[in-house]
Amino acid sequence: MRMMTVAACLWLGLFPLLQGGTYAHITLDKWYIFLIFTGLTLCLFGADFLLRRAARTAPAAGAAPGVPSRAFSPRLLPALLLTAAMILSCLFGGYDAEIWWQGASVRLEGLETQLCYLGLFFLFAFSRVRIRPVLYSAAAAVLLFLVLVLLQRAGRNPLGLYPAGRSYARNPEFQGTIGNIDMGTGWLVMLTGLFLCGGRDALRAWREHKKKAALAQALVCGAGLAAAVFLVLSMGVQFGVIALAVLLLALLLRLLPRKWRLPALILLLALALLVVWFWPGYGGGIWELHEMLHGRARLSFGSNRVAVWYYSLPLAKQNLLLGGGSDTFVLRFNDHLRANALVIPNEQDGVRLPDYFDTPHNEYLAQWLNHGLPAAVCFILLIVLALWRRREGLLPLLTPCSAAALCYAVQAFFSFSVCIIAPMFWVVLGICHSAGSASGDVSFFSVSSPAMPSGSRPFFR
Repeated sequence: MRMMTVAACLWLGLFPLLQGGTYAHITLDKWYIFLIFTGLTLCLFGADFLLRRAARTAPAAGAAPGVPSRAFSPRLLPALLLTAAMILSCLFGGYDAEIWWQGASVRLEGLETQLCYLGLFFLFAFSRVRIRPVLYSAAAAVLLFLVLVLLQRAGRNPLGLYPAGRSYARNPEFQGTIGNIDMGTGWLVMLTGLFLCGGRDALRAWREHKKKAALAQALVCGAGLAAAVFLVLSMGVQFGVIALAVLLLALLLRLLPRKWRLPALILLLALALLVVWFWPGYGGGIWELHEMLHGRARLSFGSNRVAVWYYSLPLAKQNLLLGGGSDTFVLRFNDHLRANALVIPNEQDGVRLPDYFDTPHNEYLAQWLNHGLPAAVCFILLIVLALWRRREGLLPLLTPCSAAALCYAVQAFFSFSVCIIAPMFWVVLGICHSAGSASGDVSFFSVSSPAMPSGSRPFFR
């Protein structure tokens, strides 16, 4: 097994389970674990590079068969530009290095962390990863996570994660080894994409080649998928359901003939809007969307996300190109509120809401505010190129890792980057951009992966 495959297994199989034994400082504990894993990944990349050099039998002028070329790809240009934009935003954003290096918030999303994220991306983009061991590791992780969560819901406190006086009954917003259920949902929707497409590919390979390994992988992916979906639905975080719906829609549309796909998508969107327009639902996101469509929007909608987004936009225009520097939003935003006498609601219909924010709860807006509009564009482009690296018409041909990246990209519209789950996103995004195979994920069987459907094409090479 190649060393970077081991690294990917560690990130998706072990990293989500590691913590410091308490929710009281889980972010800080995860941050230290993240830094250790990043250093370990760099060492494994070096070992992998040396092993490949030793095994190479082709002439020096070309790469050996099966060994991906290390020539720079234009797909990686947005990542380089994003790195440059982050550094420039910190140097010229108006804050001292002691603020932007580790970050002004407790999430520690400063330049140090951002460079580690991008470092992981580049290490995996220039590596070859076999996805089958990664799927097995991730499945083992989510099944262990499920057991822990079920024990917590039964009133127990395995691993002692709940501090004294706390429990699932009092604090259901914290579960498992991830902690906050928003973060847990972000991880679980990534796994849903990974298992759904990994199981699909395994079933296809089993039908074609009747290999027991393919059938075993399909069963493992099925178990992991069932656990991930159950946890997403039972945690009740609405953007998790939205991410699953987008993934399902992207896969179902491919089952239709090409000429029916766009009309079907338009019809589904129209039906969804009509349902929301006429049916107020029973509270939650559907009711809030219903109210917004009827011109009755409130700043408190989306647990005050509407207020944060609305108040952040004028702030984003103040330093359009460079932003304020990595993880400086908390300083700029709260200064902006005080200077303009703006108030974030602290309740909605009697329900208490958080009214202090150190992140805009939208990763794309956060990139704009912290690193400037060009950085946000590069970040979006990096995701788009990963998802549509191979496409059939306008639809992406999703691999396990690009499906995971898609789910993360959807939930990122409502959430924020934090070292608890963001490193795993950058790992799968790097694998999506890997030169190891045309489809972005290296085949997990000894035989070649199934041929691309007729008419499919690369976004660009």
